[in-house]
Amino acid sequence: MTERKVAPERVTPADLIDRARRASLFYRASYEGTDPNCVRLPGAAMDELVQGLVAGVHDELCQIVPYTTAGRPADPFSRAMFRQLARRVTVRRMYLVPGEDVGTGEIDEQLAEDREHDLDAVMVPVFIAGELPLVPMTDMWLIDGQVVVRQEVGGDGLASWVVSGHSEEVTRARLLWDRLMSRSCLPDRGRPRRPGPELTRWLLQSANMLYAMAPMSCGPSHLDKTNCSWYHQSWQYLRLFDMVSSPQWHAEFYAQQLAQAIRGGARRVMISGTADYTLLAFLLEAVRSAIGGIPADLDVHVLDKCQTPLLACDWYAKQIGARVQVHQADVTSPDAVARLVEGGKFDLVLADAFLTRFNRASADAVIGSWSALLNPGGSVITTVRLHPGNEWPRDDEEQDGRHRVSDLVDDFELRFRERATGWRGLLSVELDDLAEAARRYATRMASHDLGDAEEVRAAFGRGGFRVSDSDVKTVDGELVRTQYLRLRVDLPCDSGGTGG
Repeated sequence: MTERKVAPERVTPADLIDRARRASLFYRASYEGTDPNCVRLPGAAMDELVQGLVAGVHDELCQIVPYTTAGRPADPFSRAMFRQLARRVTVRRMYLVPGEDVGTGEIDEQLAEDREHDLDAVMVPVFIAGELPLVPMTDMWLIDGQVVVRQEVGGDGLASWVVSGHSEEVTRARLLWDRLMSRSCLPDRGRPRRPGPELTRWLLQSANMLYAMAPMSCGPSHLDKTNCSWYHQSWQYLRLFDMVSSPQWHAEFYAQQLAQAIRGGARRVMISGTADYTLLAFLLEAVRSAIGGIPADLDVHVLDKCQTPLLACDWYAKQIGARVQVHQADVTSPDAVARLVEGGKFDLVLADAFLTRFNRASADAVIGSWSALLNPGGSVITTVRLHPGNEWPRDDEEQDGRHRVSDLVDDFELRFRERATGWRGLLSVELDDLAEAARRYATRMASHDLGDAEEVRAAFGRGGFRVSDSDVKTVDGELVRTQYLRLRVDLPCDSGGTGG
C-alpha cells in the first residue's frame, strides 16, 4: 500500500513575515542576551550609542583608546560629541600605543588637539613583555565609575559594543585604568627606559608579512630538514605575545654585554642563526647607547640557512635606515665559513638560544665555526637553554593566576588565545588560524639537551674559547619553566681561530 503524502500547510505572506519576525527576536535575544544589567550592540550603532550615553554622563568619563601603528581613524561625530561633553564634565582619555617609539609626533599632535578642547589626554606605552597580554587593545569607557562600555571583536572580525553595569566589570575597569594611569607618559614625569629596543610596533607591521611569506621563502634548515615554514610563519605572532624564547627574555644581559663589546672596539659583527630581526635590533640599540649613533665603520652581517629571517632582517634594517649584509648559508659547513671570512674575520659573533638546535656533536661543530669566524681576541655572546633546569609542572600547579591544563601543547595554545584575544582587532590573521599555527609550533618545536652549565662551558673550552662572563637565569619558558646559561666567551689573542 502506497503511503499517502500529506501536503504542507499553506501559509499566507503575513505568516511568513511573522515567522521571520520571531527568528529575528530569537537572534536578538541570543546576540544581546537577556541580562538586565548588560546590553550588546552592533558596531554600526556607534553613533547612536555615543549620543545616548554622552547625554547621561554626570561627573566623569574615562576612555581607553588604542592608538594603532596606523593612527586612530577619524570619527568626526564622536569627536564632536566628546568635545561638547568636556565643556560640562571631566573627560579623561588614555591612548594606548605599542611601545614608546611609535609615531610620537602624530600622537603628540592628537594629545595637543584633545587638550585644546579640554580633554585630559595622556599616552601610555604597552610593551611586549610583562603586562602586554593583560591589556586589551580595544576601546573601553568608564562612565561615572558605574557603567563600563567596551568594544569586542568577534571571531568574524566584526566589532560590537557591550554596555555593562555589573560591579565586577566596573571594578576590573577601574583597576585597569588606575594601573595604566600610574605609568602614563606625562610631560613632567620622567621614567627609566627599559633595556633593549621596544619592538611592538615593528612586530605588528611585520608579523603578517612573515606569516604570508614563510610558505614561499622557507626551505630546509637546522630546524626542519624539509621545510621550516611552520616555525617562521607563526614566530613573530608568538613573539608579540611573549610566548617564545627571544633576546627579550635576557634584555639586560644583551644590553650590557653588547654595549661593552662596542665600547671595546667591536665593529665587524656576525649574527649567527636568528628567527627574525630581534637580535639585530638589540645590537643596533646597543651601538646607539654605547657611542651615541651608528658609526660609518659598523659592519653587520646575518647568517642563516633559511631565507625568511634574512628577509626580515633586511626589511627591519631598511625601516630604520641601517645597513646589514645577509648570507644564506650553513654555519656548520667549513666551505661556507671560509667564504664568509674572505672579506675579513669578525670581532663579535652573536646568537640567541641557537646552539640547542643541534645535538652535542653538531653543537661542537658550530662552536668550531664561530672560532673560525673570529679574529683573535674576538668574542661570542649567546644564551643556551639548560634542559636539566626544566621545571615540569604538577597537575595541580597554578600558573599565571590560573590552573593550567595537563597537556603542555593544549596549555600553550590556550595561553596564546588568552593573550591574543584582546588584540585581535590589530591582527591581520584570524585568531583561529593563529592558534592553529601556535599549536603546530608547540607540537613540532624541538630543542637538544646539551647538558648543564658546566658541560656547555666545557664545550666552548674544547672550541678554544675562554669564558669571560656567565650566569644562569630561570625564565617562564615556552612549554615549561627552564633555565638559560647566558655567557660571553673570548677567543684568546694567541689563537689562530681555526676552531680546533
